Amino acid sequence: MSREISFEYNVPVFAGAPDEGSSEPVHRDTPSYDALEWEQTRRGVAKAEELGFDAVWAPDHHLLGRDHAEYEAWTLLSYIAGITEDVNIGSLVLCNDYRNPALVAQMGATLDVLSGGRLELGMGAGWHEPEYEAYGWEFRDGFERLMRLDEGIRIIKQMWTEEAPSFDGDHYTVTDAYCAPKPIQDPHPPILVGGTGEQVTLKLVAKLADCWNTDVFNGDVETLRHLIGVIEDHCETVGRDPEEIEYSWDGHVICTRDEAEYERLVDLMTPIQFEEEYTDQPDITRENADDYFIMGEPAECAAAIEARIETGVTKFQFWFLDFPELEMMELFADEVMSEFR
Repeated sequence: MSREISFEYNVPVFAGAPDEGSSEPVHRDTPSYDALEWEQTRRGVAKAEELGFDAVWAPDHHLLGRDHAEYEAWTLLSYIAGITEDVNIGSLVLCNDYRNPALVAQMGATLDVLSGGRLELGMGAGWHEPEYEAYGWEFRDGFERLMRLDEGIRIIKQMWTEEAPSFDGDHYTVTDAYCAPKPIQDPHPPILVGGTGEQVTLKLVAKLADCWNTDVFNGDVETLRHLIGVIEDHCETVGRDPEEIEYSWDGHVICTRDEAEYERLVDLMTPIQFEEEYTDQPDITRENADDYFIMGEPAECAAAIEARIETGVTKFQFWFLDFPELEMMELFADEVMSEFR
């Protein structure tokens, strides 16, 4: 099916600028943001809605920010739902292990009702072991975390669509799990799944997800084309129409005509590696950054987006790397988004 292109805003829920005396960002998503401050975060959300972005998303973490300061995702999304009217609101992505999925189903249904049907539920299996250790959650092996995610999504879907569902799985059990009121959206709010494991994660996407999301390290055109092909193959295996699944790209934007600002941000962002233990992830360097980021003048940014659209991506979730400044987002909206609308 033909879909419109959706441009979406990632909410800075933590500061990521380098600590004093360091040149390395604490976190790559917010490399210019010195200290978490609610008014700046709120101002970014308001500007995104004013400029016509289609959705705002919040990541679900607890320890990634500078000084370990970070807004809890669901509380933040609930508040954002109350101060916005037009944008969808979503989690990119909610860690399945951090909350019981039956409770998530009721939380999601409530937020969909209160927001007038604007929820998009992003779910993932979880990966950041230090958060599990700090908060007392059991960090299971990767396959078990994915199987828990599979069951969790099935429970959420049943609770959103059935009167009093029961589920008896290997990891979760619910009995007559009423969820009333139901979500507004029919048949339910879209469920996005993030991850790139070809044998398990992407098969789970083919079975259960309405949208698949990939991060910046797997967001280059060649990898996107390959992974979308894997999902389509899994759809054939499980008997699902691949046209039912939407594809989204989550990554970083350097959109500017200011050469000095461009150089500052490229120098700040490169080289980066996802996490030391993820040795199979590529390093992003100054030499290959334009394969992974949306970067350059507006025309160059538009070309990078078009290349990803040609792979099948229709949703783009952006980190604007000059935040808390908003000039880059404004230029992007005026001269890049406008090319696709």
